[in-house]
Amino acid sequence: MTEEEMIARGKQVFEACYGGVVPLPPEIEPKGYTGMSMKMFNDFWGDERLSFREKRLVVLGVLAGQGADPSLFEIHARSALGNAELSTDELRAVILMTLPYVGYPHASPLFLASEKLIAEREAEG
Repeated sequence: MTEEEMIARGKQVFEACYGGVVPLPPEIEPKGYTGMSMKMFNDFWGDERLSFREKRLVVLGVLAGQGADPSLFEIHARSALGNAELSTDELRAVILMTLPYVGYPHASPLFLASEKLIAEREAEG
């Protein structure tokens, strides 16, 4: 696969991953940010050994474990709900499962961000 093909496939995988929640990054020369990012999506998110749902669960767990900014967790939670990879109950279960492993200080902000997201989705109908 050529570099251009990897970037093109990476763009397709990026769109499938985020489903419009995150816009494609602006075009920057292929060896720069855009090319590197799209090759990562081709290589990692495009790897078919795990489903998008399984990859999303891994990412949500890693973000929780790192105490990542809740906005990053929300991007993946919003994408997971929008792509029907997780239900709202499953999203809540993900946070509950992280609690004993990452602790309340890391899980609590994610819980609040998720509940806000779920309320927004329910209000939209």
